[in-house]
Amino acid sequence: MSLFPAYGGGQSSEAVSAKEPEEAAATTSADWRNNESYLTKPMSEGAAATLEPNPDTVTTSDESSSAEEEDKPVPEAEELPRAKPLEFDARDEFFVDKKSNSSLRSISTLSKPAQPLYKIRMSRLRDPHINPRYSATRSKLSSSAKSSRYTRKPLDFDALASEPTLRIQEQLIQTKALAQQQPQVLDHWLQLQRLINFNVYKANRLAVAEEELRTLETALEHHPSNERILRLYSDIANATYPASEVAARFEKMLEKNPFEYTLWTSLIMVTQGNMARCTVPAVLRIYETSMRRMQVGHTDEISRKFATVDTDRIMLKLFHNCVLFLRQSGNMNKMFALLRLTMELNFPGLTVDCLEACTANEKLLIEYEELVLHSGMPMPEIWTRVERLRQAYCYLPYPQLVPSAEDQVERGLDSQRCIYSDDVVPYAHALKSPENRLHLLLLIVQHTKMPLVRSSCLAAKLNPCIDEFGESEAIEMLFAGLADRHSYVMPSSRNVGFHAALINLAKEMSVTPSFMPHFMGHELYGATVSGLLLKCCEAFGAEESKRRVFLLLWLRFQRLLVVLNKLMGKLTKAHLKETRDRIRNQMRLPENRGVLRFYTELAMCEFEGLEQGDDDSRVFDIFRKIIAAESESGSQFTCPDLMHAYLVCAEMLIQRSRRDEAVQVLSCLSAGQHVGAGTTNGIKACLERGLELLKEEVKVLDTLPAEMPLEEYFLPNKLLILLRATCLLGMLDYRYSEVESTFDELLQDQLGPEAAHVSERRRFLREQVLEIRILQLQLPIPPPGEVEKVYLEKRRSNRQALGYVLLKQLVDRGLHEFPRNMMMLQTWAGFHTMMWHKQRARLIRTKAGIVSLLHLVIAANSRFANAGDEDPLLGAREPYIQAAVRNRLLSMFETFLATNQNRSEIEAEQYRVLRRNSIYWRLYLKCLSDTRTSFERSKHVLLTAIDECPWDKALLMEGGTVLPNELPFLQDLMTEKELRMYALPEELDILRN
Repeated sequence: MSLFPAYGGGQSSEAVSAKEPEEAAATTSADWRNNESYLTKPMSEGAAATLEPNPDTVTTSDESSSAEEEDKPVPEAEELPRAKPLEFDARDEFFVDKKSNSSLRSISTLSKPAQPLYKIRMSRLRDPHINPRYSATRSKLSSSAKSSRYTRKPLDFDALASEPTLRIQEQLIQTKALAQQQPQVLDHWLQLQRLINFNVYKANRLAVAEEELRTLETALEHHPSNERILRLYSDIANATYPASEVAARFEKMLEKNPFEYTLWTSLIMVTQGNMARCTVPAVLRIYETSMRRMQVGHTDEISRKFATVDTDRIMLKLFHNCVLFLRQSGNMNKMFALLRLTMELNFPGLTVDCLEACTANEKLLIEYEELVLHSGMPMPEIWTRVERLRQAYCYLPYPQLVPSAEDQVERGLDSQRCIYSDDVVPYAHALKSPENRLHLLLLIVQHTKMPLVRSSCLAAKLNPCIDEFGESEAIEMLFAGLADRHSYVMPSSRNVGFHAALINLAKEMSVTPSFMPHFMGHELYGATVSGLLLKCCEAFGAEESKRRVFLLLWLRFQRLLVVLNKLMGKLTKAHLKETRDRIRNQMRLPENRGVLRFYTELAMCEFEGLEQGDDDSRVFDIFRKIIAAESESGSQFTCPDLMHAYLVCAEMLIQRSRRDEAVQVLSCLSAGQHVGAGTTNGIKACLERGLELLKEEVKVLDTLPAEMPLEEYFLPNKLLILLRATCLLGMLDYRYSEVESTFDELLQDQLGPEAAHVSERRRFLREQVLEIRILQLQLPIPPPGEVEKVYLEKRRSNRQALGYVLLKQLVDRGLHEFPRNMMMLQTWAGFHTMMWHKQRARLIRTKAGIVSLLHLVIAANSRFANAGDEDPLLGAREPYIQAAVRNRLLSMFETFLATNQNRSEIEAEQYRVLRRNSIYWRLYLKCLSDTRTSFERSKHVLLTAIDECPWDKALLMEGGTVLPNELPFLQDLMTEKELRMYALPEELDILRN
């Protein structure tokens, strides 16, 4: 039988193989078609109903080759229904899934090996690198060492979260017990408040805040005037209750302790810093109450226990804040009237007529206004320009010669410029101690934007608290390094980029009235400040040391005006001559003729007016006359003013590359001899003698009191003069080891950190010594002569290579100890080769308020100040460089904002100070006022800024410039807050037409 009977014809395999191969092949190929299995068999009715013929399965070859099959009769059957056509019928180029399988759309679960472990938190670069598989938590929760991700039981997150909660609860119970047992320990109360803030008992935030406040109130009973507790209390109360209830709480606390400055400032900021409550009269009423309370003093039973409190000190701080508020709100007339009345109350017989308006000085204002009104500019721009013009000219009040309001109208006077004594007398009081009058006058001068604070110690002495009110908004305070130049050794070309960035920033941020030369009316304001300084000299006519302080400040102000005009390219020979004549007229007065320091200041002013390559004979002729006059008089070489003249003369000679003459002057200064008195014994002997004199001055410190009088901050110091002289002489003679050992000995022993912590005098001297050390590391060492040239050149190159590393470390340490030192901030901002993130981080950590932020802005701009001049390729890419600077500044501003979730604690502390300063917000708006920023973003920043500083007029004016469409709203806001507006829009509309 065949293996496949359908193809074998029913024969056996032997029969098939016996035939011929050809015959067998023909038989098998022909007979397989006639196989019975291919024939259609008759079907039953049930089978016919279920089976349907498919015509597509019949081929053409089958029809032509099976004729016998067609002739056979086919059994009749009922007509069968047609089947559903195929979804793929060969007309489509690809298969289309027209009916999906719903069971494949979702998967109920995956088997254990297929379940992935997802991370619920993305790691960051600053996170510690910990392998989660072998972490302590996982090893503790795993059931055995053999447990894996496939067989581990689910984690018990509730048990995991309860561990720190239980630990905090135990600490909370222990800290409460410690606070009750040892209430005099401040750290127990601070730790208790921090633990309560964790809210381990899951209470609502109001209950937690109330518990914190009760804890702090109990702490205040044991620490009544602790500033940290009071600030914590203020922050928590402001975040918990509405402003009215917070004010009621502070008033109740002030009834118990009316001489607490932090409570008064918190009460003031509840009104001044609140958008809904802030109006100028409301804030001034609180100042009136607080200053009146300080003036009355310890009268009742409650306040007598605070009899040791110095009310003058609190009065000076409140006076400073009040004048600052008047200036920021635009009430210049009231501010200058308050300054005048305060001076006349504290100095009977003094007439401060320099703070009265003179109509002859305002004639130019009318001409400028007519030009603006006829210019055809849009109305918002006209209002902005006229407002700034009038503020630059009309800041002084009218003389009190008008008896009534009817006379004001008849004479056409501005009623707001007629300030009477009754209007400002609630804020002007006479100090109880005459010793504080110098402090008062220095504050008054500082409020006229005169930059007199370069030292961090002096800034802390004059105004120690800057947190609540954001310090000053005057950009002119950055000119302290120009008015009080630390040294003349450094060539001016070293600071060209910094000074250019500083001037550009001051142009954008300065507010009228100002003595900046690019403003209309700067001459009038400069004359006002000069007159005020001379009136201060007149007030201290009987006290010579204090009188010299203000005349010295007047001379510095004249020199500052020369420097500003020079940096802005507006210095002329006529201006120099006028300045020289003013100074000489003052020095011709009998009381000023014999003061050597004033002649040195005249020479310094002449030197600042010189350009590169100008004749300097006029400058050094002044020094020759000073030295010759003192040599002929035969006086001893111990006068600090004479020593200062020698030192300044030597520094100017070094800058002019006259090394030999400078060495001679420094040798005489170190040896304590006049130039014409005799010959010295050589540089080495003079240097040794100078070091001996320096040690003697250091020993004198033990006999001086720890507290330093305020006037000594401005007068020359023999110890510092000798140190600078020996430092310069040693560097010129390439004796680096002697100089460095002297600095190390001073900064570690006599003026070390421990000694400076307990003594105000030593702290100030330590700051100045650090400045001299920083200067010494930056000195441009002149190349040596032919003698031992190779050896000295090697020492010089090694010192310069090491000096940059030491300089960065020293400035970093100096900013940590003295954060508001202008010279150190400028030095750090001038490190253009330092990585930007390091430079930025150091200035952010510096707790100097707006000053450190401004130096960061200057550093970002000065890095590319001269890039186009040095490299043509960078000059062609200037737009991209400006975009990079802008992005850096925007990133810096947004780093401090509360919306930044990644900001550090230091940045949050800095924002506490910066958010109340309008310069921060105005700079932010300046960076946003370009084509890359939408108006919506600028408007959001402006609204945030107004909510933080609703009293600042300069901020609202800046907002009108950045967002002109919002100017009507901002004008209404000025009117609502009762800020001073010099030009009304309706009035200008009438004048324009």
